Amino acid sequence: MDWLEWWAFSIKSVMFRLYTLVLLFLPLLAIAEQQPPVKYQFTVTDAKHHLADVSITFPDVGTKTLTVKLPVWRTGRYEILNLSKNINQFSAVDASGQTLNWDKTDKNSWKVLLKQPGEVTINYQVYANSLKQRVAHIDETHAFLDASGVFMYAPNLRKQPLTVNLTVPETWQSRSGMTQTASHTFVADDYDQLVDSPIESGIHEFLSFVLDDISYEILIWGQGNHDIQDLKQQISLLHHEVKNIWHTFPYDRYVFMYHAGEGLRGATEHVNSTIIQQGRFNFKPRKSYLKVLATTAHELIHTWNVKAFRPAGIAPYNYSQENYSDLFWMAEGITSYYDDLLLFRAGIYAPKEYFEVVAKNIQDHLTKPGRTVMSLAQTSFDTWLKGDSQQNHNTATSIYLEGNLMAWRMDQEIRHLTNNQYGLDELQLRLYQQHRNSDQGYHKSDVLALLKNITGSDMSDFWAAYIENTQAIDFDQLLDFYGLQRTPKDNDNKSATPTAWIGAVLDFNDEKVVIKTVDTDSPAWQAGLNAGDQLLAIDGIKISSSDAEKRLKQLSMTGPHSFHYFSAGRLSETQVSAIANPYPEFTIQAVNKPSKQQKARFKAWSGLDLVQN
Repeated sequence: MDWLEWWAFSIKSVMFRLYTLVLLFLPLLAIAEQQPPVKYQFTVTDAKHHLADVSITFPDVGTKTLTVKLPVWRTGRYEILNLSKNINQFSAVDASGQTLNWDKTDKNSWKVLLKQPGEVTINYQVYANSLKQRVAHIDETHAFLDASGVFMYAPNLRKQPLTVNLTVPETWQSRSGMTQTASHTFVADDYDQLVDSPIESGIHEFLSFVLDDISYEILIWGQGNHDIQDLKQQISLLHHEVKNIWHTFPYDRYVFMYHAGEGLRGATEHVNSTIIQQGRFNFKPRKSYLKVLATTAHELIHTWNVKAFRPAGIAPYNYSQENYSDLFWMAEGITSYYDDLLLFRAGIYAPKEYFEVVAKNIQDHLTKPGRTVMSLAQTSFDTWLKGDSQQNHNTATSIYLEGNLMAWRMDQEIRHLTNNQYGLDELQLRLYQQHRNSDQGYHKSDVLALLKNITGSDMSDFWAAYIENTQAIDFDQLLDFYGLQRTPKDNDNKSATPTAWIGAVLDFNDEKVVIKTVDTDSPAWQAGLNAGDQLLAIDGIKISSSDAEKRLKQLSMTGPHSFHYFSAGRLSETQVSAIANPYPEFTIQAVNKPSKQQKARFKAWSGLDLVQN
């Protein structure tokens, strides 16, 4: 072997040894790169008085200051709640247990001063009595925890893995959408997963089942007239309907959490779970149960439309301030459109029941003056501004109601432009396929590009007219597209007198007849009546909660009527001249002789055959 061969052989030997060493150390390097988890400890200390202690250990803090925050709002509720008001007795220590100094720098931020970089543990007490806000609630039977109101985070460690351990009564069971490693212990990839995974720990009814390799769990806290087996059957039907739209699932396990209690209502979507609150006896009769199921469908749909893909401005979450978007109507309105539609497609709604819901939506929209004042884009951006009901009624729209009806109008436009080949389902599918789990969310331009790709037409003018302005929907044309029509409720009574109208919506509070809203420029408005006024008598005869609405509808339209009422505690009188109701109630039913095309559109839209009542 000459010196050149020897040199080459030596180089190869060294390289081989280095390569071997790298292979040996790769697993160790991977372990070293794994971030140690942030450790959350939650301990119920006084359930009767809604109190718990929280301890959070942040490992390897690399700086001499650590800023921790609590969100000021929670996901799914677009309102500043200032959740830090429930935090008390804040303190911090280092790894050796020495007390660390700290300052509160703003309403939801605490800055801890370290003596040297290293481990930091913060401790504080939580007052958890926000059940109806679905933030946090502790009593002798359970602890419901939405992390946004309970667990702080360090912004620079937000993406670090974490563990959550609960110390709760022995008889309690703990469940969450997070991975569970012990009876009361969970792990999450980061804080964003934690904040989108509420925990229910306590005494509750539980059921699990599997559909298409997807694991579903139902838990119900609280007593009532619910039937967990029937909920399973209805959720099974909804599972197949969402699969028809999006084809695949963004989860392999989903947890339905129900709270049944006095005065409970509302729900919140999360990444692979939901918390639904209902009055304890809302699960029967059928009419109220259908509303429970519509809410259930709504939150399940949100798993795609909001959680898997959402508008820019919402994503990524900024927990310390409002997250603005002029596309909130797509997040909530489209979801509201599909919740009832999927119940209809699944056969949960009978046609008459679904048409009653649609008729009410249209009626509520037509009797809302704000529909001509504020666009859906404006309403979306101003979602964070909560005006009172009177102001909203006259000057704003709803991302839920008007967003729902706009989704239906857009669905029709897509079907019209594609000769019934595609509908809104296709837009939802493509948003899911192209913008799933995007940190930046989708923009208006993305939606218009998808619509053009689907329909072959530029829908910018449609968007400008209906979404960025207040173009009225032609509901008769929309219904006729599917072979449907509006029929006045008193159509069978040809001699019926038109219903009187003064433009006031009533509310009943402890038998008091109180005006809830007054339409701008309506007879009630012109007479000086206002929201909050308490009606006492009409034409000298006392008015009561049992007959108020009937008497208003039967007012004579030939002359003014004397109204006595309290306004800000002062007795007042005014004259009100009723007119014929400009928005008479109606039902929706099939046209007498639907065309072949109408039948095909109805079938493609609903999945059902169009039949006459």
